[in-house]
Amino acid sequence: MALDNRALARVLHEIADALEIKDENAFRIRSYRLSAESVESWGEEVAEMIGKGESLRAIPGVGEGIASKLREIVASGTCAHHQELFSEVPRGLLELLRIPGLGPKTVGLLWRKLGVTSAADLERALAEGRLRSLPGMKDKKEERIRKGLAARRRI
Repeated sequence: MALDNRALARVLHEIADALEIKDENAFRIRSYRLSAESVESWGEEVAEMIGKGESLRAIPGVGEGIASKLREIVASGTCAHHQELFSEVPRGLLELLRIPGLGPKTVGLLWRKLGVTSAADLERALAEGRLRSLPGMKDKKEERIRKGLAARRRI
């Protein structure tokens, strides 16, 4: 099965999300996000370029490190760095990113400070008023998260 640019970009976005959830280096996070956006919008299929042995350096934001990860994904269908990150970060946190009002920084904070790893955990923390203990958690943000959870349940 050939991986299209969107699938390759999704892996890079997930790496960036996991790094941000873990509160890693902002430069590395931006680097993965930029390369993901570039790969997704690139005019040629990156997997085909890799198959032909072409350099990926023409793709904005793709340095040798990210290029090697893209080659690994195309060759094996997976990426060791991606797998390693998700052995450290619960997969349920990616699901939380799909809730309107939650970004990787907030999800990381919820995980590290309150042990939230799922939508059910988040609903419990909201009901118990524990979100208020987090820095920067105001009424408006809490309400946005509540609405986001409700919207998710309707889908």
